Amino acid sequence: MFDQNQLNSIGFRFVTDSIELNTPYGEELARRPRFYGRSELDALKSEQRNVAALMRAVSERLPEVNSLMRLLMPVKDIRRSIASLELRTLTEVELFEIKRFLLQLELIAPQLDKLGVLLENIRVTAMPKALDIIDPEGLRSPSFYVSDRLSPRLSRIRRERKLVDERMKKGEDTAELVLQRTRLAAEEEDANAEARGELCTRLRPYMDELLQNAASIGRLDLALGKARLAERFGAVLPEVGSDEFRIEGMSNPRIAEALSQKGRSFVPVSLELTPGSVVITGANMGGKSVAIKTLALNAALAMCGWPVFAEEAHLPCLDDMFILSEDREDAMSGLSSFGGEMKAFDSMLRETEKKEAVLVLLDEFARGTNPHEGAALVRAAAKLFNNRSNSYAVIATHFDGVARLAKKHYQVAGLRHADAEALRARVLTGSTDALAEFMDYGLYPVSPDEEPPRDAVTIIRALGVSREFSNLIDI
Repeated sequence: MFDQNQLNSIGFRFVTDSIELNTPYGEELARRPRFYGRSELDALKSEQRNVAALMRAVSERLPEVNSLMRLLMPVKDIRRSIASLELRTLTEVELFEIKRFLLQLELIAPQLDKLGVLLENIRVTAMPKALDIIDPEGLRSPSFYVSDRLSPRLSRIRRERKLVDERMKKGEDTAELVLQRTRLAAEEEDANAEARGELCTRLRPYMDELLQNAASIGRLDLALGKARLAERFGAVLPEVGSDEFRIEGMSNPRIAEALSQKGRSFVPVSLELTPGSVVITGANMGGKSVAIKTLALNAALAMCGWPVFAEEAHLPCLDDMFILSEDREDAMSGLSSFGGEMKAFDSMLRETEKKEAVLVLLDEFARGTNPHEGAALVRAAAKLFNNRSNSYAVIATHFDGVARLAKKHYQVAGLRHADAEALRARVLTGSTDALAEFMDYGLYPVSPDEEPPRDAVTIIRALGVSREFSNLIDI
């Protein structure tokens, strides 16, 4: 799976930060997404069914969904207090937190039942017996006080102290009363601790059920957040475990938002992969990296049980995913960027040998060496992955001669169809976004014989770079 820097680069963290969650349990699950490998396909399908059921609920029963969300909002993380039950006597604050959690279960469980959705591995249940232990009077108030019912000794001490307090209020402020009150306060503290210890002993049998409810609330919160995210962005649930690898009309919300701020819109990307090498060609600035990141994002979301930002998606169950991109952070001290890239590539190749199905994404691979050698290295990579039936490799490059080796070839049109004179006139008006306005970022399937577009000269001339220089360019 991609590392944290890569998840941030492709926009995965943007998505997880965009989800609306209501509990610390759901937030923790979103921060640490679970990657479902091939052996966990059943668990992934179960998560998808839960999200699908909640997507229908969001669409058809929004008032009930909103009520459930409001009940989830007060839930606090009490797992540390629950775990401490086995080790020590809890403080009154910790017992108060457990009581509040039990009270909230009394509200959440029936509201979830009222919603009428069938969820797998998510079962939120009220715990009235545990609540009766911590609230023996049955007042169900959102506060905690060690009840007299828990300890006859504590009850007696409190009665005696009350009598002393009443006498002192009447003016009997004698030294003997002060000493008596001090002694009773110490005895009350000791009896209170003893009663809390007894309370914890009686709560211990319910530890597993408390933790199971906390885990179910987290899974419910995350699945509901995914369903609401799908509604907000028009995302869909992918078919994982398919015999094909095809994603239609993909988008990347992080990049789309950045473009929107500049008054531009994201051009959807469609890709169909086969085992072996698929090559994406296009000039620099043409959108190859956007296509790679968009595919990486949606494949990662699919394998983590999230909706994908696409019109439809079908992909096999993957064991792992790897990406080498130009914004990779090289942490290997003493190596050049090219050396670091080759070490990372070698490590990736060794890892992929152990897997049954992997997605490999190479964005401008071998860019750190001279063009002649770089093209040879990329061609070698294409040949290598063509010989590996377990690898779906996508190689984005502007080098010539690579596409001929591809199982499939896609191309970003770039400025191929732009009117050069109109582009130059637009640049001369002072528009800094002129190139983007004329650039075609669409990804099109083309013949393997189609060479990458050559937009460099077009860009140079549109920008008004020295005509003497541009006339000497020999292509």
